[in-house]
Amino acid sequence: MPAEILINLIGQEDLSHTPQGRIVQWAMTYGRYIMILTEVVVLGAFVSRFTLDRKLTDLKEEITQKQAIIEANAELETQIRIAQTRIDQVKKLIDAQAQPKNTLSLVESFLPLDVYLESLDIKQNGLNAKATAKTTGGFAQLLANLKALKQLTNVSIGSIQRTPLVGIQFDIKANIGPQQPEKPKPEEPKEKE
Repeated sequence: MPAEILINLIGQEDLSHTPQGRIVQWAMTYGRYIMILTEVVVLGAFVSRFTLDRKLTDLKEEITQKQAIIEANAELETQIRIAQTRIDQVKKLIDAQAQPKNTLSLVESFLPLDVYLESLDIKQNGLNAKATAKTTGGFAQLLANLKALKQLTNVSIGSIQRTPLVGIQFDIKANIGPQQPEKPKPEEPKEKE
């Protein structure tokens, strides 16, 4: 029978006593676990790379599809935006119509029966009119009505002409808005008695 010969290049009795021996012993026990754990992490990263690549490909396809949808609907979106701006403009015009309507009601309230308007120009904050009064009583009533109205400020009547067949022709200019409050007059100091 042949004799079995065991060759051990690392001596067992010297391993635990020298610093190199301790390092070798630690590497042989714990180093194995560290190497296995590192290989598991590397394999996990390798496998996750496939899933991440697949997700990346799916995302690129989804982005391409959505870009195509956006490009296909770009003209529709432009038309919707144009329609929206037109709707906003119409709303502004409808809101602005209330002011001339109110101004016409105001003019109707101060105009006597024998006074008629030849022209009326309504502006944002005022009005200009050319009017004709058939009688002096109608003209006087118009002046009294204008004086009583608080909605009209800076009322001026200009270019008054009297024509025998037509009546009294004149121009009216006024600002529409709240009447400016008058400034209080300073009191004079009282004399001491």
